[in-house]
Amino acid sequence: MRHLIVVLAIVGWFGVMTPAAHACTCISAPTPCEGFGWSSAVFAGTATSVRTIDMPKEGDVSQIGYRTLYRFSVDQSYLGVEGTEIEILTGMGSSDCGYEFKIGKRYLVYARRAGDRLITSSCTRTKAFAQATEDLAFLGTLSSAASGATIYGQLIRPPVAKTDMAKAVAEALIKIEGGGVRREVRPDAEGRYRVSGLPPGKFKVAMELSDKFSADRAEREISVVDRGCGAIDFYVFDNGRVSGKVVDAEGQPVAGVLVSLYDPERDPKQDFMKLEKTDKDGRFSISPLAPGRFLLSVNHTHFRDPNDPALAYASVFYPGVMDQAQAELLTLSAGEKISDLQVRVPLRRPVSVLSGQIVWADGSPVENGALLFSEAEGTPGNLHGLQADEQGRFTFKGYVGQKLIFLARSARTYVPLGDKFSPMERAEPVRVTLEKPLETVKIVITKIR
Repeated sequence: MRHLIVVLAIVGWFGVMTPAAHACTCISAPTPCEGFGWSSAVFAGTATSVRTIDMPKEGDVSQIGYRTLYRFSVDQSYLGVEGTEIEILTGMGSSDCGYEFKIGKRYLVYARRAGDRLITSSCTRTKAFAQATEDLAFLGTLSSAASGATIYGQLIRPPVAKTDMAKAVAEALIKIEGGGVRREVRPDAEGRYRVSGLPPGKFKVAMELSDKFSADRAEREISVVDRGCGAIDFYVFDNGRVSGKVVDAEGQPVAGVLVSLYDPERDPKQDFMKLEKTDKDGRFSISPLAPGRFLLSVNHTHFRDPNDPALAYASVFYPGVMDQAQAELLTLSAGEKISDLQVRVPLRRPVSVLSGQIVWADGSPVENGALLFSEAEGTPGNLHGLQADEQGRFTFKGYVGQKLIFLARSARTYVPLGDKFSPMERAEPVRVTLEKPLETVKIVITKIR
């Protein structure tokens, strides 16, 4: 899966880590030839000092977020280094893919230019010099190697693919363009391709497939230095498609409802395969799809917000039935496009307003109590909140036929009792089915202490 390695390694190069990230993830390091091919500078040297720099100004290397600047004494340059000293920027530590150099220790460093800085990370082949045997063996061949860059890769089929690789590879064509040259090559029987003798620089690598297949990011860019390598893999998927329109009983488009495809042998409430929301005209298009038999449903997905207006519509199966046993299954061959399906849902369900009150067991109101609620048929733990007033009263706007579960809490401050958690109150979940335009409910909380 080299293309995944490339993606994550690039993340490592540029340190694109969100504030919530807690650890750097690198699937694998590139090969020595790839590491050299991506780099702006490769050298052997000793770390002599370190300092933390201020966050650079916007438009500079501030997009990286790296702030640890090491100075090295250079004793051997393999690429892009002139002089005997150089500065390399990296992250603060493992959480942002920063490489933790030790002062006084010798390293082989692979660095890439970003703005006016050279940067490295723990996702590159940067390592202690004593551990760089494989890298040094490759770097030792550069002086005698033929000039030119090399780009290679592989077409990869995901484990869930239902048609064999040979059919995908047979009509695949790789196009490499850049530096004033254009090369075209067909992958071998195992989906591998390789083009050598390219001028160093930036290239666009694109893959063409028959209509029966699609690829993730079928066009990429890569920069490769002279005598270096660049690797780009492509995941290849079956390119079946199911599209159509959801309308109500009067033929009007239904916008914003979720259309799902399922394996007919699985539970449609728990295990959808593909999911798409209808647009303003009620249209949907689901792809890419492998060949097989599918159950198509509307509004059955279990990731629903109880306040979602789409809940005004009943859940149905194609072509518009509520009983799964009466649903028509869709059979899709490799690369087939099934279009112009029409799924008809019943007219909007009437609005139902639920008025309620949270009370203590003695009937007195629970001041400023709170409710957690979810759909009874929704995902467990997918909760939403509702605040009651000083009299414990609340209002919920839903739709006739909607089934809800409410759980009440008071606003009392928890008072510890001993070393272990000791509950102060008890409230049982209350199930409510909205059946009329106006509904009422009373939810009781019992004080324990």
